[in-house]
Amino acid sequence: MNNKKVWYDARTVIDNNFGDCIALVNQQSCFHAVLLNPHQVEKYPISERLTTAVMIKEIDEIEQLDEQVKMKCIWISENLSILETIKRMGLKTGWYVKINDQETMNKACDMGKDNPYLILEFKDDTNIPLELVLAKLQRENVEILKQVRNAENGRISSDVMESGSDGVLLASESIGEIVSMNEIVSKSRLEKLEIVKATVKKVTHIGAGERACIDTTSLLTEKESMVIGSTSSGGLLVCSETHYLPYMNTRPFRVNAGAVHSYVWCPGGMTEYITDMKVGTQVLAVDYDGNARTVNVGRMKIEVRPLLLIEAEYEGQTINTIVQDDWHIRIFDGDRQPKSATTFQEGDSILAYVCEPGRHVGVKITETITER
Repeated sequence: MNNKKVWYDARTVIDNNFGDCIALVNQQSCFHAVLLNPHQVEKYPISERLTTAVMIKEIDEIEQLDEQVKMKCIWISENLSILETIKRMGLKTGWYVKINDQETMNKACDMGKDNPYLILEFKDDTNIPLELVLAKLQRENVEILKQVRNAENGRISSDVMESGSDGVLLASESIGEIVSMNEIVSKSRLEKLEIVKATVKKVTHIGAGERACIDTTSLLTEKESMVIGSTSSGGLLVCSETHYLPYMNTRPFRVNAGAVHSYVWCPGGMTEYITDMKVGTQVLAVDYDGNARTVNVGRMKIEVRPLLLIEAEYEGQTINTIVQDDWHIRIFDGDRQPKSATTFQEGDSILAYVCEPGRHVGVKITETITER
């Protein structure tokens, strides 16, 4: 859900929970706006970083509020004629549409571009009508949000038609769902790793051992890799199997990662041992510029193969990675080219991610540690 807008729907939150929910939403970085009823606007302070949106049924409801409040709010209504009046007042508007059937869906497609914001509430669980609305309005200057009842549905909605809706409106009184939404958004944000040019110090054929292929549920690019290392101080950029092979088809979802003891870098600065990874585990796909995105593991495949140790150094810090000992395993060299692992020699440059060592169950910690 990287770069997605998340609104919180507080209209139906009961009085006893209202303060707690709004206070928590104020604290969660994923939220951009809160949708209120007019009588709730001055009931509990909304963080200044959040936008206040107000749902109205009658134009008279605007007149009850202070002029400064009017100007900073986004005014939401199901009534298009009311929205036209609000626009003439110079105020921001959004159309709230309940899609119950094909007729209401087509109306959203035909008139959805007439206001800066379009909020869609669907009667049925299927995302097909959302796909159709997104396709129809993809070139229009309108921000489309889907109302969802829980954080997981919000994550799914963000993937519809690849780019998904522009955002979601979370309608839930659950403290757990508010926190979960923030966690999902935080994990999905693109990360940036500082990739460096290290120098190869040693290449050693070490004989047979178990190595793992990490098959993801995403199509990786020729620029992408995974950071694989034997120690918590970093690893090398082992390429995806997107590059030409004369004897087999490419496997654009796969990284032939390395020996089973290895660390694999994951979202949020976490690491996983290869042996701990399973279907559904999230891992970083990292390109040679250091741009990292989260992908999901679809399958782990562990087999006995000959292994190759590559040791490299950067500014006095040594890292090593053990991969399958075969020319079809590629690692990015210092020129950002996919180079066969078996052709690296002492003195060659190689791309690496180097960090301070120290991990406890994959979590970065500060400690005195020596890994060899």
